[in-house]
Amino acid sequence: MTDTASDRQCGVSLELGNAVLDQKSENDEVAKKQGKKDKGKRRNRKEEMSPEHVAKVRAEREAARKAKREALIAKGMDPDYPPELQFIRRPMLTLHDGEPTKGFTFRLMTYNCLAQALIRRKLFPDSGDALKWFRRSKVLRHEFEVYRPDVLCLQEIDYIQYQQFWKEELGKLGYDTQFYKQPTKNHGVSIAWQRDLFQMTDRMLIDFDNERSGNIKRRTLTHNSGLILSLRFTDKVKQKYPHNTKCGILIGTSHLFWHPFGTYERTRQCYVVLNKVKEFMKRVNVLQNGNDGNLTQWVPLFCGDFNSQPFDTPYLSMTSKPVEYKGRARTVIECSTSYTFSKLRNGEEEADDEEGGNIEKFGKDQPQTPVPETFTANAEQSRLVHEMQSLHNSLDMRAISLYSVAYNKVHPDNAGLDNKRGEPEMSNWANTWRGLLDYLFLITQWDSDDRRSVDPLDVFEKENSIKIRGLLRMPPSSEMPHHGQPHEGEYASDHLSMMCELEISP
Repeated sequence: MTDTASDRQCGVSLELGNAVLDQKSENDEVAKKQGKKDKGKRRNRKEEMSPEHVAKVRAEREAARKAKREALIAKGMDPDYPPELQFIRRPMLTLHDGEPTKGFTFRLMTYNCLAQALIRRKLFPDSGDALKWFRRSKVLRHEFEVYRPDVLCLQEIDYIQYQQFWKEELGKLGYDTQFYKQPTKNHGVSIAWQRDLFQMTDRMLIDFDNERSGNIKRRTLTHNSGLILSLRFTDKVKQKYPHNTKCGILIGTSHLFWHPFGTYERTRQCYVVLNKVKEFMKRVNVLQNGNDGNLTQWVPLFCGDFNSQPFDTPYLSMTSKPVEYKGRARTVIECSTSYTFSKLRNGEEEADDEEGGNIEKFGKDQPQTPVPETFTANAEQSRLVHEMQSLHNSLDMRAISLYSVAYNKVHPDNAGLDNKRGEPEMSNWANTWRGLLDYLFLITQWDSDDRRSVDPLDVFEKENSIKIRGLLRMPPSSEMPHHGQPHEGEYASDHLSMMCELEISP
């Protein structure tokens, strides 16, 4: 090896040695920095584990949870339940605050739950998955849990769902139930009651197509049904309220004829409702009390979907006695007498022929709208309407709407907005139609005096020995979304439940 080669080799060795030293120095620097980082992390972790830091994080998380909870509550939703069970929760608007409760108090609800058999996607274009039974059923059940009604009047209850779901689920919530439907229908009506408060002692089934109404005949087959029960107070209630003189309540429900041109038939059905309640009151008194003269030992109530607004003849015939058909109400009922129902209705009715489905229009003489601005009735049509008015005025019974007499006391901004009876604006919010169709009535005797005006609340409570302690809030249309119901996170049916809290005075 030459000197030059030796020098080159020494140079390479020197460079390698320097590189190693540089790498070691760099490694030491990195290690030093990493040590500082690790030390910083340990210090940060130590700070993060300090009681002060833990308390700060917990406070921030709690504030976030509280803000989220308050946001849900502001929307009317229950933050303690998962999204699939959410619905817009409405408050009970109370009366007689500060007055001690002396008599038996209970909550009564009416609810058209929307039968699955009637659901057609074209009628509910914005509802999406909210229409599916496995979703709706959970929300409906949750609603009963939240509002805690003691007596439930339900309409549009599918027979299959009643057998497979409602009997069991309502039973778990403490209810006993009864159900009734016409053989040609897939859905019917049901009444449920808390078994520790009431026990059923009798029942009456109503088949509107076959019930008599003076000399007035039904205009078409409707397949509508009704159900009335006598619910006697249990020993538990009697022991708690020994001064209560009532035996219990008589409670009925129905879903009247839906057809837009069915005003005349609905008005006839309202006569049947009042007359059957009268018959049932007498029967219950004879069988259970040994007399039929004293009809005051029971509190008679009837709730449901009447498919009628407060300015139409069905509603007015029940509540405004003696009734006089005039103005818009007369125009509409006279127009309805001019409508000829299809002969197909006298056979088995299909679901599409109900609740906003197919409306038969045939013949050049058929009216084009159920609510014309004017209508010139012929002699026969005028005679039919006069007979209906006389029929109702011949019956010594009338109905008093509980919302009508008290809602203006608790929610005046939504009492009588579109009617003169003090009723809320709406209970039905579908895609095709919106308005008030559902009612809770107290049924009472009428002695031919003038009862055309709405009963003042104090007069109503004194005459009937009942106090209205609360009414479930009903939103006005201005608070409702543009889309129809049902809708996820809002309502589980195209109807909204209505509920009152009543105290039976001792």
